Amino acid sequence: MSLNKNKISIYFSIIFFSWSFAQQKRTVSDTTEVNPLDEVVVKGESNVMSLSKKLFTVGTINRKDIDNLGGNNLADILYNNLNISVNPDASTGRSTVSLFGLDGQYVKILVDGIPVISDNGVGNNIDISQINIDDVERVEIVEGSMGVLYGDNAVAGVINIITKRGLKNEGWELQLSLQEETVGNEFEFFDKGRHIQNFRATNQVNEKLSYAFGVSRNDFAGYYNDYKGKNYVNVQDNIVVNDSLRGTEWNPKEQITASANVNLDLGKHNIFYKLQYFNEDLDIYNHTVNGRYQNGSLNPTALDENYKTDRWVNNINVSGPLKGATQYNFSLSYQNQKRNYKEFIYNIIEQQTQSVEIDALSQSSDVWYSKAFVNSILPKSRLFDLQLGYEFTNQSGFDANATGAYSNEVVTNTITNYELFGITEFQPTKKLSINPGARFTHSTQFDNHLIWSLSSNYNFSEKLKLKAVIGSAYRAPNFEELFYYFVDANHNVQGNPDLQPEDGISLFVNLKDNFKIAKEGYLNTSFNFFHIYLKDAITSITTEDDDGRTLFTQDNIDYSARLGFTLDNSFIYKNWNIGLGATYLGVKNDISESNTNNDAYLWSLNLQSSLAYKIPKWNTTVSSQLKYTGETEGIFSNDDGETFIGLTEAFTWLNASIRTKLTSKLNATLGVRNILDVVNINSVASAGSHTSTTSTSRLIGNGRSYFLKLSYNLNFKH
Repeated sequence: MSLNKNKISIYFSIIFFSWSFAQQKRTVSDTTEVNPLDEVVVKGESNVMSLSKKLFTVGTINRKDIDNLGGNNLADILYNNLNISVNPDASTGRSTVSLFGLDGQYVKILVDGIPVISDNGVGNNIDISQINIDDVERVEIVEGSMGVLYGDNAVAGVINIITKRGLKNEGWELQLSLQEETVGNEFEFFDKGRHIQNFRATNQVNEKLSYAFGVSRNDFAGYYNDYKGKNYVNVQDNIVVNDSLRGTEWNPKEQITASANVNLDLGKHNIFYKLQYFNEDLDIYNHTVNGRYQNGSLNPTALDENYKTDRWVNNINVSGPLKGATQYNFSLSYQNQKRNYKEFIYNIIEQQTQSVEIDALSQSSDVWYSKAFVNSILPKSRLFDLQLGYEFTNQSGFDANATGAYSNEVVTNTITNYELFGITEFQPTKKLSINPGARFTHSTQFDNHLIWSLSSNYNFSEKLKLKAVIGSAYRAPNFEELFYYFVDANHNVQGNPDLQPEDGISLFVNLKDNFKIAKEGYLNTSFNFFHIYLKDAITSITTEDDDGRTLFTQDNIDYSARLGFTLDNSFIYKNWNIGLGATYLGVKNDISESNTNNDAYLWSLNLQSSLAYKIPKWNTTVSSQLKYTGETEGIFSNDDGETFIGLTEAFTWLNASIRTKLTSKLNATLGVRNILDVVNINSVASAGSHTSTTSTSRLIGNGRSYFLKLSYNLNFKH
């Protein structure tokens, strides 16, 4: 049962596109509702961080924004953010995030202040499509190098996901949601499209104790895009014709997330424990079909692949007062991830597995993590205060992909970091505060590192405020960069265990003000200047090994810089909320700083706008979001290990939705993603001093998609 969407497309485009396109030379800060990228206190309701908002400008995406977007995982809700790009990979099914053009290795992702485990790292290069947000209260975004507070890889910024804790009143809350979504113009209830089910139950036993549990299933059937599916074969005159149309453009996957938590208040002390299990089943269909004869008849097969990921997360946080206003915060986490790889021969006619060629553990990671700090150590001093803390990370494991096609020489490695940090606060006047900070890191893999930061605030008035933050951070090499090994008669590709972390420094200056316009109108505006400098960046190089063979490896030779300005505005008038914003971003990448002859930045304009209108009479909110991403510069590598600087073309992303309350317990959200039907964007890489260029096309979307989400909430007392 396929879904014809032409008439629906025209209908939605007329209503929403007319609203949003009129705003495309302006932009929104972050989301669709009343608080686009509001500044919040980082510690928030869950007390996972305890530093004042004086230190950073913090943006937030709240629960209402998430619901309006019909978001199910982190990738769904970050598409609309001004300085964030979501980078999907159709072949692996992974989606990573970049900030100011720096990829996911430079952005640290936390859940309740604790770094998320990834395939070969902790907190960075996370597959954000694997992070379910059904139990999320809000998402916080901090831009700039945040190494003093968050350690390695917090070079471009930090994304912190705050989960829900308890209810306002004693009793039960049961939440059930069903979501059906097309993938482009493809939809069938079982075999095509996207099918999502969520269930969550919360019990507030009394004012001190609550617990919750839930499960979510996200079934993505893949994106065919002219491919013919798993069971397709082209047979002509009893001969298999390899037209490369078997399989799908985007590979199908099923994700299941189950979680439980307990929140306990013991006097003034709080204990929060969270347990989560995640499973992903990813199928990769080979486009090539093998024409085989068996017992005199044609029996075509294909060599397919399957990845299964299992992840367990155990987090506990304890916080409370030590004495007076002095507070402590302690976190301990154990996370384990295993990914199994299977390569098998699939019989297309019989539609079943014929034989298994490889069935092995592909990747394994075990991470112990702990962080603790004490703040307001000198609460009686008006001029001076201090926060001190430590962070400990122990990661061990292996990645068989990084050792050359599941060889027997699997590299197992352990990296341990011991870190101490401190933040001081000087407040010479009521309007001025100065906050210097430092972190010392001792690593078993790398040289010792000292990270520093300095932030300052000056409040001209209650509304007009100036904030400046300068700080450093470093990006640690990932597992593949350190230990990749693929050597045979035709290949000599190896990681470099002597790599050192990349060093980054950023400067952010923020000026914000808010105005009352007319009787019921408010305008919040924020201007930002930023500069990010990255040296000793890791890149692919070509050299020789000890035997004189050509060696493709990694080294610290690149450098990169970002320079830009951001203007964010949000206007609220009665039931209207309009967000307008723009970033003018300059990027400069050089393969070798000493040899560069190009000191110019490549500038691009990024725009964002959002519009939301609430209809109280109908309990309905209508919203749309538009984001324009200008031409960007990046560094590309080819199969021979050569590195080039190239350009990626501009594109525009447009979403729209209607959220309405059908009854006191039932809500419905109807929406459209990617109204402009963006599927591919082109990149052109220049070979430096050579005249040749390489052009590639990258999949970033799966076409214009429609979704309908039904949410049922039931609350009752004990």
